[in-house]
Amino acid sequence: MRIAVVVPRYGREVLGGAESLGRGFAEEAARQKWSVEVWTTCAQTHYTWENYYPAGSENADGVIVRRFPITGWDPGRRAALDIKLNTLGTMSAQEQYAWLESGPHSIPLYEHVAHHAAEFDAVIALPYATPLVHYAAWAAPEHVVLCPCLHDEPYAYMEPTRLLLRGVWGVMFNSPEEADLATARLGMRLRRYAVLGGGATLSEPSRPTNPASLPYLLYAGRLEGGKNVALLYEYVQRYWDEGGRVRLVILGSGPLTPPAHAAFDYRGFASEDEKATDCASALALCQPSLNESFSFTIMEAWLAGRPVLVHADCPVTRGHVRRSSGGLWFRTYEEFAAAVDWLLANERLADRLGANGHQYVLHNYTWPAIITRFEVMIRHWQQLA
Repeated sequence: MRIAVVVPRYGREVLGGAESLGRGFAEEAARQKWSVEVWTTCAQTHYTWENYYPAGSENADGVIVRRFPITGWDPGRRAALDIKLNTLGTMSAQEQYAWLESGPHSIPLYEHVAHHAAEFDAVIALPYATPLVHYAAWAAPEHVVLCPCLHDEPYAYMEPTRLLLRGVWGVMFNSPEEADLATARLGMRLRRYAVLGGGATLSEPSRPTNPASLPYLLYAGRLEGGKNVALLYEYVQRYWDEGGRVRLVILGSGPLTPPAHAAFDYRGFASEDEKATDCASALALCQPSLNESFSFTIMEAWLAGRPVLVHADCPVTRGHVRRSSGGLWFRTYEEFAAAVDWLLANERLADRLGANGHQYVLHNYTWPAIITRFEVMIRHWQQLA
C-alpha cells in the first residue's frame, strides 16, 4: 500500500499521544515494506510553533519525512479563544471559525496535500484539535482518513469538528469509547468508520543500578492542565504528608512541573530505555487524565508487566482497565489512597494485574496487528467506493 501521514509535529523527541501514534504507524508501515511518507511541519514544540527543523525531505527509519514551514499564526487571538471556550464550554460559530484561522498554519503543507493526496491509497490525518489538521484534511477530503483522537471536551462539540468528521473519506478511532462518543453521544453521522487503536512498544528494561529505596508511582507524559497532573500532585503530596511513603516519579515536560516536595522525583525527558526501566520498577503507572482516546503510556506500563491506576471519569482508560483486568481506578482522594494501599499490601495480586495487562496489549495492540487491520479496512472501503 501507499500511505501518507499528516501530523503537525514529527520526531522521536516530540512528545504527545497523537504524535506517537503517527510515528509508530509510519515506522511499522515502512517495516511492512509499504511506501509511506510523513507530511509535517518544521515545528518541534506546540507551545511556540517555531520553525525548528529545516524544511525539505529526509529519510528517517525508512520513512520519507517532508517538512513544511509554519507560515503564520495568531497566538494571542488563539489563546483568548481557547480560554473562552474552556471557561464557558461554548463559542459562537463565528468565534469557532476564528479559532481555526488563528491557529498555526502551513500553506505549503496544504498545497502539497492538495496536489499529491490522490497518489496514495489513503492520507491519514491526526489529531482533530489542531487547526492545521482541519485545513490539511479539507485540502483533499475524499482521500483523508481522519484519526481524530477525540475527547469529551469543548473542541469536540464545535461545528468545524462535526463538519470535519462528516466530510472526510473515513474515520478511524482508537477505542470503542471514542467511537461511542462521536456516534452516540455527539450524534455524528459519519460516512464510514472503524475502531483500530494504536500499536504499543517498549524497550527491554535494564536492571536499575540504584534501585529506588521507596516504592513509587510513575507518571509519563506531558505536564499540562489537560492531563490532570495537578490533581495527581495534590493526591500524592497529601498521601505522603499523611505518612504514606510512596513517591511519584515524573517523566515528561511541560509547564506544570511538580512542587518542590519530598514526594516528587522529577526526571524530565527520558530515553526509551530509561522509561522502560522506570516502568518495570514502578509500583504502578498512574494516568489521571480525563481526556484520552487511547493512552500509549498505559500500554507501555502493561508491556513492562506493571498495573495501572486511572481516573474513573475517563471512559477510555477505565474501559481498557475493565477489559484487561489490568489495574484500578479512582475518583476521590480516599479512593486513590485506598488503591495505593492495596497495591502495597498485595504484591502478588498487583503483579497479576500487570500480567493481565501485558496479555491484553499482545492480543490487541501490537503494530503488526494494527497495520493488518488498517489494510483490511482500506481495501474494504475501496470496494465500497
